[in-house]
Amino acid sequence: MRVYQLNTFCGIKSTGRIMWDISKLVLQDGGAVRLGYGSELPSADSAPYAYRTGGKLDRKLHGAIRKLLDGEGYGSLLATRALIRDIQAFQPDLIHLHNIHGAYLHIPTLFRYLGKADIPVVWTLHDCWPFTGHCAYYDASGCDKWLTECHHCPSLDRYPICKGLDGSRRNHRMKKKYLNKPANMTFVVPCQWLQEYVKQSHLGHYPCRVIYNGVDLQKFKPTVNDLRQRYQLENRKIVLSVASDWDERKGLPYLVEAAKQLGREYCFVVVGLFEEQVQSLPNGMLGITHTSDVEELIGWYSIADCFANPTLEDNMPMVNLEALACGTPIAVFATGGCPEAVTPECGLVIPKGDQDGLCRAIRELCQQSAALQQNCLNRSKAFDCNDTYRAYLSLYKELCP
Repeated sequence: MRVYQLNTFCGIKSTGRIMWDISKLVLQDGGAVRLGYGSELPSADSAPYAYRTGGKLDRKLHGAIRKLLDGEGYGSLLATRALIRDIQAFQPDLIHLHNIHGAYLHIPTLFRYLGKADIPVVWTLHDCWPFTGHCAYYDASGCDKWLTECHHCPSLDRYPICKGLDGSRRNHRMKKKYLNKPANMTFVVPCQWLQEYVKQSHLGHYPCRVIYNGVDLQKFKPTVNDLRQRYQLENRKIVLSVASDWDERKGLPYLVEAAKQLGREYCFVVVGLFEEQVQSLPNGMLGITHTSDVEELIGWYSIADCFANPTLEDNMPMVNLEALACGTPIAVFATGGCPEAVTPECGLVIPKGDQDGLCRAIRELCQQSAALQQNCLNRSKAFDCNDTYRAYLSLYKELCP
């Protein structure tokens, strides 16, 4: 079977690693893969299969359209035409979409092609962007305009950020027109929470099934390392938090307040910050900038006493699953699919926005960290990518008998 996958990133960051993990199973099954992507360099192991859509200039121009005109999906026309030629040359049996936002695709052109190509399409949704007029998530704003028609968007200042004109009504109409063109398309979501929203959206007439995100348990596992010594953290409880982008919805202020309340005994380590965010952290917090070093990330997961994820808007974050795979109990807000990863034996779910509850959970999990390690490892087996992602192979074969 020949599968062409498409995502913003290739082999890196959470969605890029998901795409590559699925691809490895296809290759092991005797199939062929091609990986279209739009941003940054692919991981070394996925690079031989990768195709870059456009270049840096294309993405900058598209980014300007997005920022000024709320035009995510309206740039990269020539790049998308070239991508379609690459797809045609590869002759896939099936096309698998992931994140198609990221300022690298011209949506009408891509979906006109998908509508005419008569090739089965699988689309894994990692957020809500495909059925809204602008935002990737609408929880924090409490907006439900996407159910009918978006307009006067309250989330223009959140990803994909727009500083200019509100194009949410135009965008919503465009998505209704073009995203429904493929006749043979199946949606996959990584949690039941998102499945319910897809059913209510303009895409609700398509089949939609749940396949949980998976973790490579051969890679993400407890490791011995010198990070405690290197950062002089030998006598402190380590509370770890990780995100690819620490925007407002990720809940950084809750971590800052928790660090103040819990005091010097606890060191909050926040990975994935921009340099200016690192500089703004108060004393007692350790900020780490973006890293593509997976081994270092695994090292932090392994030495942490607790993983805290106070995200206010999210789907099924990979960071929660990666922490469990490294034996670290997790404290999460009741956001999106986060509660679906947690059992009482491996973590705690706190009402969204409950600052005191977050502090209590962190304190409790840090005190029990060693005793809970095996429970976390046992729970992580439910998200072994070699098992969860085999459901994609079954789906592919179901759609391409």
